[in-house]
Amino acid sequence: MKLLGGERLFYADKMKKTNMYGWTQERTLVITDVNIYNIHKKEIKRAIAIKDVSALIKCVPPSKNTSEFTVQVQTSYDYRLISARRDEIMDLIKRLYIVKMNKNVPIFHVMSKDLEDYTTTEKDMKKGENRYPPREFRVESEDL
Repeated sequence: MKLLGGERLFYADKMKKTNMYGWTQERTLVITDVNIYNIHKKEIKRAIAIKDVSALIKCVPPSKNTSEFTVQVQTSYDYRLISARRDEIMDLIKRLYIVKMNKNVPIFHVMSKDLEDYTTTEKDMKKGENRYPPREFRVESEDL
């Protein structure tokens, strides 16, 4: 809590993040009213402002992958996560986003085995590439 300053805590849990090499690493995901944090061993490794989230992407059937999702970030590389509580986390982020930005964050459903093709990595950013999903994958029924 000391790391968060005066921010209001909404969520904290262990989960796995997938790095740019496709390796998973255990991290603590913390979501406040201002930021999404990646914390490892009591150190903030990354903070993504809620206002900088540009989309949320998840795998849907026929994909058997029901725990992976990506937080797309407009100003940086994306954050690819794995959690059994994926839908709860995505719902919280979209609610915090609508309060902060007064509009819906776009939600995308993809039917692939994982989100590698739809997650912009640090390497992609250096090349000026973005892996934003096609418009037809946008699911407006997820809007609040």
